[in-house]
Amino acid sequence: MQHIIEKSNKAVLILCFLLGVSYMNGQTPGQLQKADLAYRELKFSMAAEYYEAYLRQGTTAGPEILQRLADSYWQMRNYPEALRVYTRLYPNGKGNSTSQEQFRIGELYARQGDYEKATKWLSGLPGYTNKVRAYREEELSVMKGDSMLWNVSYLTMNSAYREFCPYLYDQTLLFSSNRPMVTKEKAFGWDGDFYSRLWQVPVSQLKAQGTAPSPEQVAKAKQLKESQSQDKRLAGVFSGSDVDASPRTRSAYLKAEYVKADDAFSGTLISGLDKLNYNSGGISIDGKGTVYFSANYNKPDKRGVNRIRLMEGYYKGNEITNVKALPFGDPQSYSVMHPAINKEGTILVFSSDKKGGPGKYDLYFSKRSDRNQYWVEPFVVPGQVNTPGNEVFPYISGDGYLYYSSDGKEGLGGLDIYRIKLEDAIAGVGTPEHLPYPVNSTSDDFGWTQSNDGKVGYFTSDRVSSEDNIYSARYDEDAARLAMLAKQPRSIEGFVLDRQTMDSLKNATVFLLNKCDNKVYVAKTDEKGKYSYPVNKTCEVVILGTDKGYSKDCLSMNVVLDKTAKELAQKVPHDLLLDRFPQDFKWKLSDIHYDFDKWNIRADARPILDSLVAILKTYPIKVELGSHTDSRGTFAYNDALSQRRAESAVAYIVSKGIDPSRITAKGYGEHQLLNKCADGVPCSEAEHQANRRTEVKVLQGQPADMPTDFDPSEYRNGTVIDTNKLPADFFGKCE
Repeated sequence: MQHIIEKSNKAVLILCFLLGVSYMNGQTPGQLQKADLAYRELKFSMAAEYYEAYLRQGTTAGPEILQRLADSYWQMRNYPEALRVYTRLYPNGKGNSTSQEQFRIGELYARQGDYEKATKWLSGLPGYTNKVRAYREEELSVMKGDSMLWNVSYLTMNSAYREFCPYLYDQTLLFSSNRPMVTKEKAFGWDGDFYSRLWQVPVSQLKAQGTAPSPEQVAKAKQLKESQSQDKRLAGVFSGSDVDASPRTRSAYLKAEYVKADDAFSGTLISGLDKLNYNSGGISIDGKGTVYFSANYNKPDKRGVNRIRLMEGYYKGNEITNVKALPFGDPQSYSVMHPAINKEGTILVFSSDKKGGPGKYDLYFSKRSDRNQYWVEPFVVPGQVNTPGNEVFPYISGDGYLYYSSDGKEGLGGLDIYRIKLEDAIAGVGTPEHLPYPVNSTSDDFGWTQSNDGKVGYFTSDRVSSEDNIYSARYDEDAARLAMLAKQPRSIEGFVLDRQTMDSLKNATVFLLNKCDNKVYVAKTDEKGKYSYPVNKTCEVVILGTDKGYSKDCLSMNVVLDKTAKELAQKVPHDLLLDRFPQDFKWKLSDIHYDFDKWNIRADARPILDSLVAILKTYPIKVELGSHTDSRGTFAYNDALSQRRAESAVAYIVSKGIDPSRITAKGYGEHQLLNKCADGVPCSEAEHQANRRTEVKVLQGQPADMPTDFDPSEYRNGTVIDTNKLPADFFGKCE
């Protein structure tokens, strides 16, 4: 999800502190005017209230109003309400929805565990193919495969406010929260909450309370939220006493709102930042106590967005001193946030919307030889870490792993937590590992931190009521060992898909060459395109998939029989994607033009015909080249003219080295019109032009990389054959 600017901005520190809302001439505006003004000032909580009030009046709502209301709920992370409004806006599917809205709606359905609807909305969005594939039942079962081995607990330190971004340091858990830090505190207009500050609590005081807050705690948080919304309506920016009617500014001011601090809060406020006029959070500390955290700039940019920067200081006890800004970011262009520092203080990873990577927010890194040197210009983390989505909340563990959250990779929904060796991430190699359920869920899961021995971790999740809370996670090693021993038999699994449509190919034939015994094992794909082979020992294998009328695709891999591995099935490196030119497949050759009453090949037609030559040289198919005319002229004339034009095109193709037995010329004249424009029917020139066309039809198709007499459908599932029973060099290009 596009959570970084769009998550509750205490949770991700997208800090937009605008004190003004403009309206004309000092007059009291109507509900819609109030809503629009609040929306433009990024006061989404207030905007949603006024939009709802306007809609309750029974006035017909245009799409822009519903779009802004849905966006307001999304920005506030009120996901059930956001989905309700989007469903009202697009009751019949995608319609005129934007790609951003399609992504959001898909994510909202994924948050509910409705992966079928999520797939429909996310399908076709550039960069999210793998994410859609992960919503298949088989992939979901893998991500939830060892759920019984994890103990995830809700911590009683959580309050009715939001707690997020934990960081474990010397038996102390530091975290961010928007709980009131004193008796009186200003409210935050984005979602009606309070500013975020850094808090800490000793690990010895952390207590688990099942997997979720109690009903009483949920009710308290709901009551608090409702009371804040009511206060905001009563003392909002539109009351007359707050208005400066000057035409130059036309602004109003958000009144300070107060709430009594809860004496039952766990932990203490970290001093040193409490009197600074910005949110702070996303903390990381190196081995010498140098602390890095995110904070907003003191002033917004020209669009009113208060961007985020990285700060550095010194942490000791419960105080941060010597605070200064790092030389990254641009207050007018982009934000940098969520720092993660290694123990040596030489590698800094952070998230930014600088637009140097593939997504909206990407991970960057900067290095230096030692902690006394300056940081070098940051680089985008290469390889498979970043996606077209958002990569945020990095953390570097003591054992050298980079943990982070992403909404663009294969996951259960929302932000999911992944990990990869830090050195691999910086080198652009390796594949990030998805932390399993119940650490990850259909909600937003982020901000991982762990003990030095790796036996306990802490993270943030909004899995209950869309409110950020901190959870602990413990891996049951004894249960894991027993489970791994019980996981028999082992197998390798993969999928065969049509490259063009990405549809699963049922009954495709897959050949596995086992290099340990030099035997070939045959498997057939099921209705979902899945194939599997039992694994009896560690060995190098080559896997080739094909089907009648398709090309082949193959891969090689090392199969490892590891009885201590977490998963029963070892996944192949990639799906097998098959190309196809099926018999009777027909396509149009665009822009083949002839001079009036002529059939010679013009220069502008040669590149199009050359493309057909390239296809015929690649695929051993036989085709018919058909020429069609419009209805003007006699049948006999059009038959003769179209035949000459087809023969002329075929002659050109044959001149390029194509066997004449593989291509047939056919003139159809006006016998296969595409529209009503027959003799005597008045039609426009454009309508006649639609009938004048050149088409190619496959008469006989067979993949170029398979022998013409080879029929894979003759091989049955489970068959074991010798390599000499297959065509020569059958696996040649696969190894």
